[in-house]
Amino acid sequence: MTRSGLARLLPLLAVLACGGETTEPGGVRGAGSWEPWVLSSGSEIPVAEPTGIGSSAEVAEREEILALQEGLTDSLRQVIRDWDGPPALAWNDLLLDRVNFYWFLLPDVRLSTPVRAARAKALLNIAIHDAAIAVAYHRERFARRAPWRTDNAISRLAADDGLPSYPSEHAAAAGAAAVVMKYLFPDDTPGWYDGLAEEAAESRIVAGVSRRSDVDAGLALGRAVAQRVLAVARLDGSDEVWAGAVPTGPSDWRPTPPRRVQSPYDPLAGDWRTWVISGGGEFRPPAHPAFGSDAFLRDLNELRDLSTSRTPEQADIARYWATETPSTRWITFLDEEIRIRRWAGARTARAYAYLSVAMYDAFVACWDAKYTYWLLRPISADSTLVTVFSTPPFPSYPSGHSTISAAAADVMAELFPDRAAHYRALADEASVSRVYGGVHYRFDVLIGEELGRSVGASVVERMRNDGSEK
Repeated sequence: MTRSGLARLLPLLAVLACGGETTEPGGVRGAGSWEPWVLSSGSEIPVAEPTGIGSSAEVAEREEILALQEGLTDSLRQVIRDWDGPPALAWNDLLLDRVNFYWFLLPDVRLSTPVRAARAKALLNIAIHDAAIAVAYHRERFARRAPWRTDNAISRLAADDGLPSYPSEHAAAAGAAAVVMKYLFPDDTPGWYDGLAEEAAESRIVAGVSRRSDVDAGLALGRAVAQRVLAVARLDGSDEVWAGAVPTGPSDWRPTPPRRVQSPYDPLAGDWRTWVISGGGEFRPPAHPAFGSDAFLRDLNELRDLSTSRTPEQADIARYWATETPSTRWITFLDEEIRIRRWAGARTARAYAYLSVAMYDAFVACWDAKYTYWLLRPISADSTLVTVFSTPPFPSYPSGHSTISAAAADVMAELFPDRAAHYRALADEASVSRVYGGVHYRFDVLIGEELGRSVGASVVERMRNDGSEK
């Protein structure tokens, strides 16, 4: 079974095209005691004790691996390469493809608004993160060696993090991800995600790094974790239907050209359940400058000036940050770091989870403020403004790009302190891009940056106390 976009996965993990061995830094030990998101601990979901090396069941599994490797085809080699490396990387790549599909090719407000795209990333990565913690707990408990380490006749055809093999981390991530993806994208082909999960798990058997029992236990464990994530997701408020009315004051939001969407996106998202901050209103900013005040007109006049003096560089920056959801941009930056630094599984899952949660919580906080103040967009304050792209269909204050980018940059700085200045500069660029584009007032982005930094600091505090540094 194929998947859009996964052919480009993990070229920097040095997978040899003819089935040669790969190298990867050792896996993170002690991850079984890290703080999870939906589990009470890594031990919450039980896993049966595996059969011993040399038992009849293990011998049968050995024979299966040998038979698969003897009949290895080019297509199977490609499957191994596709799923090699940290599993969170592959599943995030697939998620970005699906978000982009619904964002660009099949516009669907249920799935592709900025805040819903961030929610999808958080749910997927929390599931993979907690599955990795559960796997690590049981791996440390059983300490079962990988097949290729116990039998010289078995070749290693994929990266091995050096940790015990039972349960399989790749299979657990696949089982968790498939359940979450089916929930997020119910209109996708039935059975597709389950097929991908089976393919990811089977690839580890052919590669000689897992046994059948390793991947069966991993799939079951991941699916059980995902069900706990969905139990939270179904009660997070995202299914609530807005029954309110758009206010009609002189400074209130109104439909913007060219689409003039009558109902703004996700007016209830500020009330959705958050993961780290106490709720959308925890850091609610003060009101924006009064409509028509000197401060308001100063920032509106800046946009009027940009309409006639915008430079090509400013327009390019505006377009760059507008062509995808902002959370997708930041996940892509993390992808690049993971590939370059060659991080192993649990560490990677943790990075994706914290970045995704920071952006999701920041969006909820931003949407709380947007629909508290309902400020009209610049194009509604002055219809002669020239924007670089269409104004998004929701209130102006504060800027979503500014808020989530500031939060994301804090997490990236914590993960990669040697690149902290780089990511904070990118956050500044993402923020000002909305002014360059003509869709936000300067005060929108400045307050968004403050709000995002407040959310980011809360997430970083949790990061520093989750047990991963022990």
